[in-house]
Amino acid sequence: MGTIIGIGGGRYSDNEVLPIFERIVSLCPVKEPRVLFVPTAGYDDINGDEHIFRLFIGLGCSVSALPLTDESLTYDDIERRITAADIIYVGGGNLEFLMNTWKKTGADKAMRLAYESGKILSGYSSGMMCWFAEGYDDCGEGGSFIFVDCLGLLPYSSCPHFEGGKWWTFEPSLKGRKLPGIAAENGAAIFFTDGGCSVMHGNDGGSVYLIDNASDKKTELTNDNCNLLL
Repeated sequence: MGTIIGIGGGRYSDNEVLPIFERIVSLCPVKEPRVLFVPTAGYDDINGDEHIFRLFIGLGCSVSALPLTDESLTYDDIERRITAADIIYVGGGNLEFLMNTWKKTGADKAMRLAYESGKILSGYSSGMMCWFAEGYDDCGEGGSFIFVDCLGLLPYSSCPHFEGGKWWTFEPSLKGRKLPGIAAENGAAIFFTDGGCSVMHGNDGGSVYLIDNASDKKTELTNDNCNLLL
């Protein structure tokens, strides 16, 4: 199976998340990895995402984007581009739109094939949540928070930007649901590799938490206790 990396958020312009990108690239056995950027959650608008390209290119990668709203793309086109990539990086935005588009185009199936063939799946914000069983996003009516069913490669609920304000509503909203939750602050990342799990943060810190869906107990995850997830 492949590797999954979820980033809670963070800044690209001043290299806050550069250490996370460096580790993502270091996990790839290919000398000059091919990165596929998937901006579906942002409605395929890549304006403002140039720093993502810059960071990966600076680490010796080639980068291309896959606009899944392009109706000229066939499923074969989509599967070929996804499975040919060494690293897939999914951008942030509207999680519900992302999942609906992936299901409509078959990209969800192609992502599973990429995972089964050992590729690296990664992303931030919505691009973090899409790999989990469900994600908690403010993409409901009027900007309300809803739980969105996702790919289900990881058996947890998930929430990015877990630094206060409206995103903290994830914790009480999780109570009574079927799955425990993984919540990541901006600048924090969780890595699932080879049956193991680890966490790290960028230059400005950041934490990842495991939240019990029955008791509301919140545990900060470290590299010493990530076995709680296995």
